This record gives sequence, C-alpha cells and structure tokens, in this order.
Amino acid sequence: MSKSDTIFENRYMTEIIIDPIEPRLARYPGYSLRRHFVDGFHFRHVRNLPRSSLVLDLGGNRLGKRGFFDIEEYGLQVVYANLSIDKKPDVKAVAEHLPFRDGSFDAVICSELLEHVLSPPAVLAEIYRLLRKGGTSLICVPFMNRVHGDPFDYGRYTDWYWLDALQKSGFANICIEKQGLFWSVLMDMLRDLAYTKAVNWKDGIPLRLLSAVLATGKRKALEWDAREDTRENKTLAGFTTGFGIRAIKNE
Repeated sequence: MSKSDTIFENRYMTEIIIDPIEPRLARYPGYSLRRHFVDGFHFRHVRNLPRSSLVLDLGGNRLGKRGFFDIEEYGLQVVYANLSIDKKPDVKAVAEHLPFRDGSFDAVICSELLEHVLSPPAVLAEIYRLLRKGGTSLICVPFMNRVHGDPFDYGRYTDWYWLDALQKSGFANICIEKQGLFWSVLMDMLRDLAYTKAVNWKDGIPLRLLSAVLATGKRKALEWDAREDTRENKTLAGFTTGFGIRAIKNE
C-alpha cells in the first residue's frame, strides 16, 4: 500500500461489502448484483433509523419499486420527492432546488439518483441543508454499470470524488462502501448479455435453465469477491459495481 493510499484510507471509514445473496433473489434473471448491493445497503442502514423518523426519499418511487427493499416497512414517516409525477411523489421537484425548510428531515435517502444530475455537489448541498443536526444521509451510486436513462445518465465518479464532495458539503463521519469487486462487475455484464438474449432470441432460452445458471454465477461471483486474494489484488479490487455512502450532518 502506497503512502497516498494510507492517507486516503485514514481520512474516512472505508469498507468492502459482499453480502451473500438470498437463493430466491438469485434466481430472478432480472435481478442484478448491483440491485442486490443497493437493497442490502438499505436493509442494513435504514433499520438503524429511529422509528417515526421523518425521512425524505429523494428520487424514490412510491409505487413500482425496483428492488426488494421497501422503506414503508420500517415505521418511518416518508416523504417522496421526484421530478417525475409518474413515480407518484408527494412533491414534484428537481433535486438541486427542493421546496423544504432547512433542517426538516431526520434522514435523507438518495438512491441511484446522483448519476442522473449534472451537478452532484449541488444536490449534496441540498441534502445537507435539509438534514437536522445529527441527521443521516444514505446514498447509493453506481460506478461500473451500464449507461441507463431515467431520463438521462451523466456520470460515474470514484470514491475519492464522493469523499471530497461530501466533505466540502459539510458532512462528517463518512463511510463509503465498495459494493462488490471484479467478479460482481463481470457477472452483471454477463447477466445483462444473457438476459438480453433471452428476451430477444427467436426461440428464447428456457427461463428455468437461465435462472439456474445465473443464480449459480451470482453466488460464485460474491464468493470470489469475498476472498482475501481478491481483496488484496489491486487490479481485481479496483473494480466495483458502485458505492454505498453513509454520512452525518454534525453541525
């Protein structure tokens, strides 16, 4: 490890998170490891929020949630803000200019949104403004993941970028989780290819066979990413599907 790597690691708490996937979820062909990591991040962190906390789900879906995590199950007071009225938000708004007073929320969730804005620091500043002192922000962002709409996809940023942007916004106690390494990235690419073939191939791929093959591949990818020799290999550990971020407003 270089001196610069040591300095970077000492500036904040960093973790590599490789949660095992539930067998029933692994068998869904449309369920990516990226979504598995996003769901797992929220499962672990949202349960730590005090019940009845007022939470802003920024960019979240009230209906048609994309994964298996459902914030409605935790006894929280949830306010949805989204640019799209198709997502049935409580408030229609752009993420850079939210119509709430300073210090309105105990927590803000911002999941798979920041790649869709031109200025992530502007959104982070809004999240910081809206949090009460001691409030928690829970953020998920993709890294090595395909370009996707909703309606536009502007950028991918490293953990160095997120650390700097969060600190400049005023956040402290920052924890950035790497969500999967090389094998998870590779498996998601293979899953995308197989799933596309299954949908578009003239005769189709038997869904039961595809589900079984993908389930095995997902479990193996997570097992290989969790191995010590993968974590210690700078090349393999340099890949990730994305980041899960927890940061606190201390002032």
